[in-house]
Amino acid sequence: MSFGRMIRLPQTLSFRLTLWYGLIFSISSCLAFLFFYVLITTNLKKQLDDRLSQKISEFEAIYNLQGLDEVKEAALIESRAAGEKKIFFRLLYASGVAFSSSNMSYWRAIGINRKAVRQLMTSRSRVYETLSIPGRDDRVRIAYGVIGRKIVVQLGYSMETDIAFVAIFKRIFFVTMSALIITAVLVGWFMARRAVSGVEAVTRTARQISESDLGRRVPIMARHEEIDRLAVTFNQMLDRIEKLVVG
Repeated sequence: MSFGRMIRLPQTLSFRLTLWYGLIFSISSCLAFLFFYVLITTNLKKQLDDRLSQKISEFEAIYNLQGLDEVKEAALIESRAAGEKKIFFRLLYASGVAFSSSNMSYWRAIGINRKAVRQLMTSRSRVYETLSIPGRDDRVRIAYGVIGRKIVVQLGYSMETDIAFVAIFKRIFFVTMSALIITAVLVGWFMARRAVSGVEAVTRTARQISESDLGRRVPIMARHEEIDRLAVTFNQMLDRIEKLVVG
């Protein structure tokens, strides 16, 4: 195949119908992916925020019932049980200065958002943020909440599991959609060729008539109403032409 033929796309109706079919299917698939991606990531983030909020509420209840020392102990037990690479906490004064924390060796790049602390002191509603860790692909979801009088907890949870789940979803979607798009193009090509087969029959008949064979007629497929009407009209025109020529 020459380079010139390779760069010239076919201009047949079958090719254009197939192209439009594949394009519409691809766009629809991308929109479906975007919808499910937003739905999944939003739901995962909400579940993680609910988990963080529940844990802060537990610390608040411990503080109200047993005091600050028990909160420190409970937070340390929680971080060790989940894994220090999975969860961390800091206890802060209202000024944003930390006075207690879990093992932060893995999380030392995570600082304290003093703006979030000031917002927390003003509105008392919990503040959430997602941070990327420099030099790593890991991300962490952080919540700030008040657990006592001018005592703030910063609680962070690794998003490694959620990120892995979303990555698996992407791979499955792309593999599945690639297979479906290829199948859709093949099916579209078959349907397009079938749809225009009547037009090709009219074209063949017209070429044969040019060779002085006025007895030729376009076969009626009885499959495509519009194509059949075209064939009937074309045959009627040929009948009139033949009568004029013979007569």
